Amino acid sequence: MAQPELPDRVLRTSFWLAAWFVFVFGVRGQADISVGLAIGCAMSLFSFWTLVRAVPRALEAGSERPWLLGFVLIAKLPIYGVVLHYSMSTPGIEPMAIMGGVLLAPCVIALKTIGQMMFGKTDVQDEAAPR
Repeated sequence: MAQPELPDRVLRTSFWLAAWFVFVFGVRGQADISVGLAIGCAMSLFSFWTLVRAVPRALEAGSERPWLLGFVLIAKLPIYGVVLHYSMSTPGIEPMAIMGGVLLAPCVIALKTIGQMMFGKTDVQDEAAPR
């Protein structure tokens, strides 16, 4: 069951869900949780975006950018390290909220896939249906 539009839907849904939670916690006056969620969600979305967009472009046939995959993979780790070091050492940021934000994209992927399997039509069901 191939779902080529799933990555775009996950990115869109994750972004708007992250914006909603950051807004809600910000309005409630819990700025430390709001900032932690924003940092974690940004890391999660950046990670998923590079997986969905940059890696396939670097691996496509006839690509004139053979260095792009190596650059993406080498550049991601220092970015994560700097962001996590800064966010964990700053007193006004909640570390557990960062973890919750990082878990956002994987949870959205799982929920969208389960929802599609439960409520959507699949290719297997269409082929097995009597005519």
